[in-house]
Amino acid sequence: MTRTIYILGVGRPDRNGGLKGNSYMQGNLQSIQHFVVLMLENRSFDHMVGYLKTINPNVYGLANGEYSNYPDPLTKLQPPVPVSPTADFAMSFDPPHEFCDVQKQLYGPDSGSDSTSENCSSPPIFPAPMIGFLYCGNAAADAPGSNAVGQGFRVMQCFAPGQAPFITSLAQEFALFNFWYSSLPGPTWPNRFFVHAATSGGLTDSPDTEQIILGYSFKAGTIYNALANAGKDWRIYHDGLPQTAGIDSLRFAYIDPFTKHFREMKHFAQDVKDGILPEYTFIEPQYDTGDNYVNGNSMHPLNDIREGDALVKGIYEALRNSNYWQNTMLIITFDEHGGFYDHVPPAPAVPTGDDTKYSNPAHPFGFNLHGIRVPAIVISAYTQKGTVIGDNPGDTTTVFDHASILATVEKRFGLPALTARDKAANTLDVALNLANPRDDAPATLQIPSSPTN
Repeated sequence: MTRTIYILGVGRPDRNGGLKGNSYMQGNLQSIQHFVVLMLENRSFDHMVGYLKTINPNVYGLANGEYSNYPDPLTKLQPPVPVSPTADFAMSFDPPHEFCDVQKQLYGPDSGSDSTSENCSSPPIFPAPMIGFLYCGNAAADAPGSNAVGQGFRVMQCFAPGQAPFITSLAQEFALFNFWYSSLPGPTWPNRFFVHAATSGGLTDSPDTEQIILGYSFKAGTIYNALANAGKDWRIYHDGLPQTAGIDSLRFAYIDPFTKHFREMKHFAQDVKDGILPEYTFIEPQYDTGDNYVNGNSMHPLNDIREGDALVKGIYEALRNSNYWQNTMLIITFDEHGGFYDHVPPAPAVPTGDDTKYSNPAHPFGFNLHGIRVPAIVISAYTQKGTVIGDNPGDTTTVFDHASILATVEKRFGLPALTARDKAANTLDVALNLANPRDDAPATLQIPSSPTN
């Protein structure tokens, strides 16, 4: 099967549609009238799709277990554990991924990070050596009371192509981004704030219940405020309590008994069929179901990835078999890496330039570094089959993060940037590399006849 790689490296459009550089395959962004975004949870690029490199060498992933971590990167007394395509569908423990944990994963236990005392910062080391994933995984798995003693090596295990057949199919059928990073080296909440507001207001850690109840607000508001101000409609589909209800302005919309901006996910397919999608749709998966994520479909490590894969299938097929297909961009990505190994050091980032009222003084961070790579796929009728974006991690024109979603929506609808991060972000019209809509995209996603288990 022939696959094509399109590289956003020799020129790119500015936010007004002009060209920078020498040449560029202009995206057909004006053909897109609707954006649908699904953000899943806690998986790194290598862990989820890295072994697609064995099928398509343009994927900047893994092939022969050439990367590894030592249990103790300081002493190296025990043999290293290589990456391998041997991951299970669900984990027995949740790998650590708080801000301090990520510093150790990037730089090792001598990085100055101490998650016990909460005294950590981002060391001035670039590129990060990526040596502490196994160290952190072992510490979590072997902690007192854990039911996963001796299982820390699982943070080095990755999925073989076919284990998540639907997301794998979409990565091969449309545009896979080699260098899409989480927005900061930290956990779910601050990273998800970036997809809504292009900032976390300085937050680097998971908030506690009291902080969530108090709610969060951001200096320039959210993409939802910007859309409403421009006369554009938006909606958040959710299954259970949405994380977006932690944002003050969205909380009021959520609790409004007459709201049209929040709907349960069970209505999504029918709403697509009925033709009532807004210009911007954000989908929240099912997170904590009261059983510590075990029965969710967010792809959190404690739940079976096949549940999240089925969610991906349903969303894609609803759009593909609707009148929305030729004017919609579907974006699937993950909020952060969840403590799983990735071999590519985070790229430098543009600081947000807004307020830092939620910052932790014990964790000084300038937001000048992205987090760890996560999978990201852009799906549209204008996307060439087998597209892979980016071939060189040092090329800043192929660096993307969650703010790239906002930058793309802003560019399409003429909205102002919210922070310096989305103002500078590369946009996703690079994945719109066909002049005419394709009619060969699969109407249904099939499980391979002999899936990898």
